[in-house]
Amino acid sequence: MEKLNRNILDLSPEKIRSHLGNPENFDIYVLDTVDSTNSYAKNLAQNGAKNNTVVIANHQTAGRGRLGRTFYSPAQTGLYMSILLCPEGGILEPAALTIAAAVAVCRSISTLCDKKPQIKWVNDIFVDGKKTCGILAEAGTDSGMLSYIIIGIGLNISTEVFPGELKSVAGSLNTTVNRSIIAGEIINQLNTLRPLCGTQTLIDEYKSLSLVLGKKISFTQKGETHHGTAIDINIEGNLIVRLDTQETIILKSGEISLGSHNFI
Repeated sequence: MEKLNRNILDLSPEKIRSHLGNPENFDIYVLDTVDSTNSYAKNLAQNGAKNNTVVIANHQTAGRGRLGRTFYSPAQTGLYMSILLCPEGGILEPAALTIAAAVAVCRSISTLCDKKPQIKWVNDIFVDGKKTCGILAEAGTDSGMLSYIIIGIGLNISTEVFPGELKSVAGSLNTTVNRSIIAGEIINQLNTLRPLCGTQTLIDEYKSLSLVLGKKISFTQKGETHHGTAIDINIEGNLIVRLDTQETIILKSGEISLGSHNFI
């Protein structure tokens, strides 16, 4: 059962609103514990929640990532946030909004924490060589039409201990910056970037933050592993790869490994 908590240490709707440029445009829910902020936001959307509804949790018991993975979400040490976006707010396209969210998180980290984040295509944020943030976009439809998108953001703020295979790949910002400030900054940045969805301007900034461009990568398609070099990202956000065979292909989705590392 989800519990609503109006004052979880450094997280509260009031504190977050105080850092927003236009707080009147946002409905903000802060939860102590929830299975998944994306699932909670989906339920709100199906019950008529408006554009720019934000759900934030102190702890997730079943945080979700891409490709059916879980997102480790311990209490007190992370920011677990979902933002409901509807058509009246502008472009509603999962790939474009994922790109905007990744850039928004990177801008926020750079501004508040004096770090240099990078984006591993498509939607993972790395800081100091470790995966520090994951982004999951999920779409909802009504009568076959796209009616909303939920952008889920899981950001490790001060998590020090990770379980199992995460130990070697996951990291944190290692910052004491208030989580409400970080949440407000990400919301502001995404709000600023949303009108740029689908533009070369946004793609150029996304590319400037890329961890993979110019690097050797590998990926698997139809059971076969391919090797090549990531050479560009097009305006749709697809990764352009020159294979070792010199064939050029376009990846629209999937999982890539950088060099000999298989980041999860």
